[in-house]
Amino acid sequence: MKIRNLLYILASVFTLLTFISAEACTSAVISGRATKSGRPLLWKHRDTSAEWNHIEHMQGKRFAFSGLVNSTDPERKEVWAGANECGFAIMNTASYNMKPDSLKYLPEREGEIMKQVLGECATVAEFEEFLKNMPQPRALETNFGVIDAEGGAAYFEVWDYGYTKYDANDTANYPNGYIIRSNYSFSGRQDEGMGYIRYQSAEYLFHNAYAKGDLTPEWIFSSASRSFYHAVFGEDVLKSSTNGWIVDQDLISRNSSSASIVVEGVRKGDNPDATTIWSVVGYPPCSYAVASWVKAKDNIAAVITASEEGFSPVNRLANALKCEVFPIERGNGKRYMRTSVVSRAIEALRPYEKSSINAASKVRDRIAKEGFKIEYVNEYNEFIQTSAPNPDEIISLAVDK
Repeated sequence: MKIRNLLYILASVFTLLTFISAEACTSAVISGRATKSGRPLLWKHRDTSAEWNHIEHMQGKRFAFSGLVNSTDPERKEVWAGANECGFAIMNTASYNMKPDSLKYLPEREGEIMKQVLGECATVAEFEEFLKNMPQPRALETNFGVIDAEGGAAYFEVWDYGYTKYDANDTANYPNGYIIRSNYSFSGRQDEGMGYIRYQSAEYLFHNAYAKGDLTPEWIFSSASRSFYHAVFGEDVLKSSTNGWIVDQDLISRNSSSASIVVEGVRKGDNPDATTIWSVVGYPPCSYAVASWVKAKDNIAAVITASEEGFSPVNRLANALKCEVFPIERGNGKRYMRTSVVSRAIEALRPYEKSSINAASKVRDRIAKEGFKIEYVNEYNEFIQTSAPNPDEIISLAVDK
């Protein structure tokens, strides 16, 4: 009996440690009928212990693709969100309420599968066929969000022996045209998993934005990726703070946030080369959005791809600022956020993001109208490089007041 109890305790501790270190994200699949431009959007706000990530281009079995990778993964075994040359895009949020305990020993393969899928699938329908044909058990417990150049937009809640599809174009079940997921599955066991409060916060924000016709990549970054709205309190805790500190708990943007990605697809019939990957690399309140296009291959703005040292310059800036936002290291100190620093960091970086989005939107529209030309992308990348913020100046603006 004592040995059995000890084994149970050790198994519980292992499960808890695995649970804490795993991916935990907030996300949305948005059909073109819900957006201001008529283009579908795929959003992943990434939460993970992997603080270093960047955008990289790769060649798959059938298709080339670009996506978010861990900078500390030298073999690039995993991709955590991305799009391919056909206009198909995928991301995920980890789920924690579908697998029975008897299958918890299986390794999670979401990143590996997304890399494989980006290289092999052209549409949402092909992705579903891929799932059907996967050997079982799949070693998955996740919510995959996907869009394609034909107007497809859906979630697939996938586990080892099954999946459930949720179609954002299903007007009966999703009249507003978008679906949100955090770290539990609607097809899973009720009241298990994580992210219930973050889900409610995202629902509140997206509902208001949809009502105003504001669902754009720029809105997502400024008002969801950097949101400090707390659904339980019914207020933005960053704005309501009176003493310069807040407890970082159950917020969409939090200490564990390492990137925010929006893939903006194309309207049905448009050139899929115009599919745009908008990337906020690093802790989102201390970073800014930069665009890239799969057709450009390795011609990715230098600030969001790996430098010779292996890390993205924007990620370096974001991590340096994040240390000032969360300066307490002992005990639970990392849960305490300096509101004045994060507010000033957002304010200081906002002009760079606006100019980046404005410039990239023109490139996107030219590609959609005229076809892909590498000089358009090169001009944008040069603009981003020459207008990049000085890290010391930004840190000074955020901290030294």
